[in-house]
Amino acid sequence: MKKKIKIAVVGTGLMGQQHIKAILRSSKAKLHSLVGINPKAKFLSKKYNTKHFKNISELLKNDKPDAAIISTPNKLHETHTKYFLKKKIPILLEKPISNSIQSAKRIIGLSKLNKTPLLIGYHRRHNQITSKIKKIILSGKLGRIVSAHVMCWLYKHKQYFREKWRTHKGGGPIAINLVHEIDMICYLLGNVRYVQAFKTNKNRKFKVEDTAVINFEFKSGALCTLNISDTIVSPWSYELTAGENPAYPKTNQSAYFIGGTKSSFQFPNFKKWFYKKDRSWWNKIFSKNESIQKNNDTLLNQINHFSDVVLKKTTPKVTGIDGLNSLKIIAAINKSSVNGKKIKVS
Repeated sequence: MKKKIKIAVVGTGLMGQQHIKAILRSSKAKLHSLVGINPKAKFLSKKYNTKHFKNISELLKNDKPDAAIISTPNKLHETHTKYFLKKKIPILLEKPISNSIQSAKRIIGLSKLNKTPLLIGYHRRHNQITSKIKKIILSGKLGRIVSAHVMCWLYKHKQYFREKWRTHKGGGPIAINLVHEIDMICYLLGNVRYVQAFKTNKNRKFKVEDTAVINFEFKSGALCTLNISDTIVSPWSYELTAGENPAYPKTNQSAYFIGGTKSSFQFPNFKKWFYKKDRSWWNKIFSKNESIQKNNDTLLNQINHFSDVVLKKTTPKVTGIDGLNSLKIIAAINKSSVNGKKIKVS
């Protein structure tokens, strides 16, 4: 019988609960324990018949899991990862990696020092949609990539903001949601050279933004616009179009548009646009729906991948460096949004 990796989950909020459910669906992992001081953690431990600890110190004093998932507020990530990395316990750390670049560097440094795997929770990398579009781009079928446009308009109910950290530094749609779009577009198009950003908080009036528009210039020369808001009613966001999370009703729309010199592509509904004759606006442009064998349970795929990493069968798909790069881009975005200037990503 194959060994199941015993995973402790720290934090039982929105994403923590999603990770718990993914572990329970996995044939490679099992739930070791839940860690949290709120009543929800204790309630869920009884519901899933697993151990409960009030804090990480109590957990490690009494038992040692094979691995841990940390799904706590961003500002606590460094403090929580230290406990596990010092014990050489592999970590799947929910995105973003931390709330500052220096903190992220310390987390990565500790992972390297203890030779312990650190994975960042950009679960979209574990969707076949992502790997398929990456292959299409690398194949040259789109020609040279010129530009891209990404939509992330997802209205959030006021109940979402009961978690007050989401309304302060380290929260906001740029840190919470746009990090996914940043990781995805960088995975597809490469490293970002410059950003220019505009953001506003005039709709929800929190201390963090509710809407932002960001322009990217990649080292390849390609350009991209990312448009994000948690206060616009629309069907255009990856969450609503990819069908990854059954909690969201799926729309038959796309959120990503990638334009090349030979053809253009939109996804997640996988449609290619092209000319059959000479490329000219005088000619009719055609579209074709590309087929894909979808496996949208990305959180389960991520758990299975994490288990394989723990067993040393593979290396992390999304590393601490990937998380750091996203954080550097966010820092440049925040700086640009203050002065309106084009900022070089360090």
